[in-house]
Amino acid sequence: MTFNIYNSLILAGIIQGFIFVIVVLLSKKYRSKSIYFLVALILCLTLSNLMHFIPDVSLITLTEMYKYVYIPLAALFPPFYYFYVINFLYPNHKTTIKEKLLFLPFVVFLILNIAWRIGILINYEKESFYTFFGNVLNFIEIFSNVFTIVMLIYLLKKSFDYEKQHKSFNINTIYNRINWLKITLFILLTISFLWSYLVYKNLAYGISFYSLWICMSAVIYWLGYLGIYKFGIIEDRKNIRLHHNSHITSSKENITKNKHIIALEQLLNVDNIYLDPNLTLDSVSNALNVSSGHLSRIIKTELNTNFNDYINSYRVNQAKAYLKNPEFSKYTITAIGLEAGFNSKSAFYSAFKKATDKTPSAFKKMTLNQVKIA
Repeated sequence: MTFNIYNSLILAGIIQGFIFVIVVLLSKKYRSKSIYFLVALILCLTLSNLMHFIPDVSLITLTEMYKYVYIPLAALFPPFYYFYVINFLYPNHKTTIKEKLLFLPFVVFLILNIAWRIGILINYEKESFYTFFGNVLNFIEIFSNVFTIVMLIYLLKKSFDYEKQHKSFNINTIYNRINWLKITLFILLTISFLWSYLVYKNLAYGISFYSLWICMSAVIYWLGYLGIYKFGIIEDRKNIRLHHNSHITSSKENITKNKHIIALEQLLNVDNIYLDPNLTLDSVSNALNVSSGHLSRIIKTELNTNFNDYINSYRVNQAKAYLKNPEFSKYTITAIGLEAGFNSKSAFYSAFKKATDKTPSAFKKMTLNQVKIA
């Protein structure tokens, strides 16, 4: 075997891919359609890299690989990308017959691949047969590459559409923040254009695909880590939201307060508008039918604080309730912060530290230790 730094990195990605697949399939925690398609995608990427790794380290020749090992796995990349993204964005999505047709190119290529194998087994000697299948292999590579680029562009559009559909806050719906997904799709699209360049150069000059395989190894790690991490946060937030909805606090009346403050507290205590991470002074003032400047002055005069700090005080109190509760000890700090209404982990930590002089992690550790002692 001939190892170098490049195929060593590729091997690391292959091992990482197999470990991820085994761990996820053996875990009862990850039971969703999006995760199953993520596992299928990562397994497909891993096997594709393995398929090219074997001849690269001289276990077999490249010709032998195409004769006995090759499977047109690249044709599976687009449908697996599609089903993972769609089921992540829309967990209740029902697969249609048209969507299943995305697997048709792979089925056709697999049938041609089987015919190629049969021809080899029976020692079919007609030269045109081997020329034809040599062209088929090139076509599969080009088609899979173009199919992948088109699919990734489509999924980027679907991601932007998803954000537009979830602009308004709804307490019964958990909105996935998907900047990470858009970045991932853009990275995959960039890699696919690299793939296009390498296919062209290979057809003309017969160059190495090391850069593409190393990128795929990185993608295996990136998708595995982020896919599971983001899925875990969503699941945590679902459970936290169920708890919150079953313990909604009632509004407190105080006739001595300004009528706009009373109305604002109604929105906060009953409608829980502070859970909307996109809440602004303008949107609240519109809901109260008062100018934003007037509302800001009332909050400053009546409550001796500003709008952002006042809203964040509700969010911090909500987060503190979750952090104090032993039932929520298994959930991530990030999930709790997002479910309390903050739009990012950093915003949560900053507001929490400002209000309590402690980080959420330190507060959680302190309160849970007090519970154990008691």
